[in-house]
Amino acid sequence: MTEYKYLNVTLNKFDEPFEMKLATPKDSVIEQNAVDQAVEAMTKKISEYAEMFSLEDKDSLLARFQDGEESPLMVSKAFREVYEQTITAEQMTQHYFSSYYNGKYDPVGLLDGWMIDNLFNKYLLGLLKVNGIDGVSLRCGEDVRLASRPDIDFRWRVEIKNPNNEDNLLATYFLQNGSVSTSKSMRSLRSEKSNVEQVTIVNNNALDANIWSNAGISAGTNKFPEFVTKYHLTGMLVDKNEGLINFRDGISNKIAVKK
Repeated sequence: MTEYKYLNVTLNKFDEPFEMKLATPKDSVIEQNAVDQAVEAMTKKISEYAEMFSLEDKDSLLARFQDGEESPLMVSKAFREVYEQTITAEQMTQHYFSSYYNGKYDPVGLLDGWMIDNLFNKYLLGLLKVNGIDGVSLRCGEDVRLASRPDIDFRWRVEIKNPNNEDNLLATYFLQNGSVSTSKSMRSLRSEKSNVEQVTIVNNNALDANIWSNAGISAGTNKFPEFVTKYHLTGMLVDKNEGLINFRDGISNKIAVKK
């Protein structure tokens, strides 16, 4: 069995940092130049995103859009893409996912997932072709995207902690590829009365995982199962009264009763 070591790199962001992790066999030597180039490119791109979506900078595209300007949608492909994704997310989740706060557009709810996917696809997936790198991972807060080389049996370990006691693990996912997002706080304008304390979603990409984990908190134990079934979601939720409820590809014996 192969023993692994992990190379960790922290990339600063405007609220929470990104954490890049590379899995390499213990005795292997990797091409550091390829890693450095990826880190440099991601750092530059994160800085661009930070300027674009800054709420502190009154000249940022987001601030200008909040003031009523339409030009950010026309001058920036990235800004337009995020805006379109938030609209799609709201419609898909029946507005249990929301991108408006205090009457103003704010895509913070899905921005981490969107950025993870973009950075991951552009800069990290290519590192799997570098000798000695068997797995790549990019995390921001409770959102993480993972991948491993297709010709090996390496799996990433993702631990889900108890929302009431972080020393207590609720579950551990072992993934070759995919994304995991966990939400604990409500961000949506629309919500149901519920005892849901935490929602975790496992998906192919970070954006969808992020959207559904947020929507799950707002939709609650009675409403969210409809989305779980319709969109074949995989993950788990913690309800104060019902306890831990697991679901896979839209199916859960416990959740079906609540449908």
